[in-house]
Amino acid sequence: MKEIKYIKGDATSPQAKGVKIIAHICNDLGGWGKGFVLAVSKRWKEPEISYRKWHRERSKNDFEL
Repeated sequence: MKEIKYIKGDATSPQAKGVKIIAHICNDLGGWGKGFVLAVSKRWKEPEISYRKWHRERSKNDFEL
């Protein structure tokens, strides 16, 4: 098993080589406005738009995370 390598810096601009994935745990409350998501919103508009759209659509049924 490989070791986890911790790199300090701006997570919205990963410095590692190759394909990068930014994973972030979110709630299903529809909130977007604190913490890491603010940095994401400054860099890209799509994640917030997609999350808010998902939350509106999800609120019409009983799906929960």
